[in-house]
Amino acid sequence: MHIYVKVLKGNEIEVAVSPSHTIEDVKAILEMQFCMPAAQQKLVYKGKTLTDGKRLSDYHISDGDKLFLFQKKGDMSGASTPITPGQTSVGTPILPSEMGSCTTTVLWDKLYEFLQRHFTKSDARKVLLEFQKDFYGQLKNLSLDDIERLAASKLRVNANGNVNGHERMT
Repeated sequence: MHIYVKVLKGNEIEVAVSPSHTIEDVKAILEMQFCMPAAQQKLVYKGKTLTDGKRLSDYHISDGDKLFLFQKKGDMSGASTPITPGQTSVGTPILPSEMGSCTTTVLWDKLYEFLQRHFTKSDARKVLLEFQKDFYGQLKNLSLDDIERLAASKLRVNANGNVNGHERMT
């Protein structure tokens, strides 16, 4: 099922989950999406704070429901406010120094570094922002067939089902 998570004064994202997921599982997913440690997250559904040990089904959360994500005030040790992937609250690209420990930091850093060789800093930021918007938009619309085609093209699967000359394991 898909639920929506809205950040206070921020954007809303769609997250694929199962009713059997615990609140901790959802927070782990959101930690990757928003670069906010799970310990700093507070999830609210219909005005009620969700408890880590419980499952989504315990709260009768179903497909299409919306959760609200807040950052706990007590655990602000150097953490920035929650952000959506690839964007800050003012719509500028996220650079490594702004992202903390996000896994996409290296990609955006290298791309920004490359763009600065060909554009002014201001233009490089604009190009990076547009690329990030397009990247996340395309990623959101990626289907299983698209992933299969991409994998097949990169692995060069031949007619016998072998990958790059290696026999297929059965």
